Amino acid sequence: MQEANIVDITPFLAKHQLPLKYQYLSEQYFVPLAEDILRFKPTGRPMLVAINGCQGSGKSTLADFLVTWFNCNTTLNSIAISIDDFYHSREHRLQLAQDVHPLFATRGVPGTHDTALMKHTFSELLQGKSSVSLPKFDKRTDDPIEKSLWPVTEQAVDIIIFEGWCVGSEAQQPYQLHQPVNQLEEHEDSEGIWRRCVNSCLANEYQDVFAMIDYTVMLKAPSFADVYGWRLEQEQKLLNKKGAGKGTFDETQLVRFISHFERITRENLSQLPEHADALLVLDKSRDIASMKLRADDTSMPLIFTDLDGTLLDHNDYHCDEIKPFLTELTTAGITVIFNTSKTFAEVNALQKSLGHNQPFIIENGSAVYIPKFYFDLKPIGCEELDEHWRYALSPSCKQLQQELHTHAHEFSDYYRLFSQLSAQEVSQITGLSIEQSELARIREYSDPLFWQGTEQQLLDFLEAIKPLEYEVLIGGRFIHLNRNTNKGIAQNWLLNQFKQHYRYSFTTIALGDSQNDMAMLDEADIAILINNPASKAKAKLAHKPWLLSEHPAPQGWIDEVSDLSVIKAQLASKQEQSHG
Repeated sequence: MQEANIVDITPFLAKHQLPLKYQYLSEQYFVPLAEDILRFKPTGRPMLVAINGCQGSGKSTLADFLVTWFNCNTTLNSIAISIDDFYHSREHRLQLAQDVHPLFATRGVPGTHDTALMKHTFSELLQGKSSVSLPKFDKRTDDPIEKSLWPVTEQAVDIIIFEGWCVGSEAQQPYQLHQPVNQLEEHEDSEGIWRRCVNSCLANEYQDVFAMIDYTVMLKAPSFADVYGWRLEQEQKLLNKKGAGKGTFDETQLVRFISHFERITRENLSQLPEHADALLVLDKSRDIASMKLRADDTSMPLIFTDLDGTLLDHNDYHCDEIKPFLTELTTAGITVIFNTSKTFAEVNALQKSLGHNQPFIIENGSAVYIPKFYFDLKPIGCEELDEHWRYALSPSCKQLQQELHTHAHEFSDYYRLFSQLSAQEVSQITGLSIEQSELARIREYSDPLFWQGTEQQLLDFLEAIKPLEYEVLIGGRFIHLNRNTNKGIAQNWLLNQFKQHYRYSFTTIALGDSQNDMAMLDEADIAILINNPASKAKAKLAHKPWLLSEHPAPQGWIDEVSDLSVIKAQLASKQEQSHG
C-alpha cells in the first residue's frame, strides 16, 4: 500500500466529457503506459509514438492524456498530432475522384492524406527543430485550415504522439483484395480499382512515414461490429460541440462512411496486436479489459553493489575509471544501487560527484534513501528529508554503544569504535582524505569496530556479545554488528518498491567483495564476487553459485557487469533505439 499523491484530473475529464472512472483507468493503465514509453525513449533524440485504433476507440483522448502526463510529470516537451490533420483539400480529393476513382472523394483512407507533408513535418520534429508548423484540418469545412493559422512549436519536441485509425497499418497481399468486404466495395468498387489503389498507397508512401515510429500503441476493439456504435457516439459528441453541418453525419451517412475503413480496420484487428509495443484490449463498452506492454516480456536488470573494494579501488577510491560505464548504464535505463557500509554523508557526496541520482542503502542495510519523487508515490514508512525519502530498518547507533559498554566493557581496550577515531586516524586506516574521513564519521545507525586485539580475544569478545543477538560481519577493515537487518534485507525491501511501481520483472544483480556482502549476494538472482586481495575474510556463498572476477575493482566490476547477457541485451536495445 502506498501513500498516494492525489492528482486532480477533473478539468481533463470535463474537456473530453469523460466519466469519473477515467481516473481509475489513468492510474491502472495509462500511467504505466506512459512510464513504459519513457523507458524505451531513444537517447539523444525525439521519439515518435503511434496510437492506432478504430473510430471511437479513444485515440485522441489517450493522446491528450499522454501529452498532459509527460508535460506535467517530466521535463520533456510533448505534443499530439492526428493523421486527420494531414488530409488533402476537398478540391484535391475531388480531382482524385475524377482521375482515379469516385470513392476518393471521401476523406479517410490511405491516398487522401498529404504524406509528403506528413513526412516533412515528422522529419523536422525528429531532428529536434523548433518553429515547426503543425498542419490543421477543419472537418466542418472539409478543408485544411489556412497555413498562416497553423500552430508553430516554440521549442524542440521530445515526444510526438501520432494518432490515427490507420497509423502503423500494413498493406494486404494482392490476393486478399479480390473479394469485397461490404456493400460499398461490392456496389461502388466492383472492379477493385479503389481498394487496390488504397492498398498500394499504404504499402508505399505511408510506410515511409510509419518507419519513423519508435513505439506503437493499439486500442483493440472486440470486433468491427462494435465500431459503428462507438463512431455514432463520437459523432454525437461532435454534433453537441459544433452543431450540424459539413463534416458531421446522420446514421445512414455514417454507415456508408465507416464502410470505407472496414477492410483496413479488420486487417488491423487481426494482424497489428502481434506487433504493437502496447496492446490495450477494449470490451464492448469501450472499457479496457486488459493491457500488455513490451515491458511485460522483458526482465529489467537491477544492480546492487558494494563500494570499497567492489566498485571502487580498495586503496584509492578513485571514480574516474568507473564513471563513464556508470553513465552508460544509467543512460540505458539500468539502475545501479549502492549498498554499502558507508554513511549517508559519504554516499550522498559520492553520488553527486558521479552525477548518479539513484536510491542507495547505507550502513550495512540500516537505512534506504530514495531521491524525492523517484517513484510516483512515497513508500509507506518513509520519512521526508530535504532531498530524499528515508526508510530506516535499524535503531540509532547509540543503542549499540550502550550495549557494548554494558555487556563487553572488559574488551574495550582491544577495539576502537569508528566514532572514537579521529578524522586523521580514519584517514590513516582507510586511505580516505581528511574531508572524506569526516563524512565517514557522521554515523546514524552503526558504529563499526576497528579491532586491535588478538584473534583469541576477538573470539572471546564475540562469545560475550552473543546474547545480544548481533549479526557479526567482518569487512575489509572493520567488524560490523547488525541487528534485525543486513544488506540483503534492505535490498529486498527496495526491490519490492521497484516491483510495486513498475510492471516489468527484474533480474537482480549483486556485487561484493567480502563476508559483509554475503546476505546481499545470496538474495540476488546473479551474484558476483569481486577479487579483493586486501580483504581479511574471504567471501563464500553458502546457497548458490557465484561469478568471480579476474581483476580487482574497478576493472573487475566493469568486466563482470558488461559480460552479463541481460546487460548486453539492454545496452544493445538502447543503442538500437538511439540510432533509429
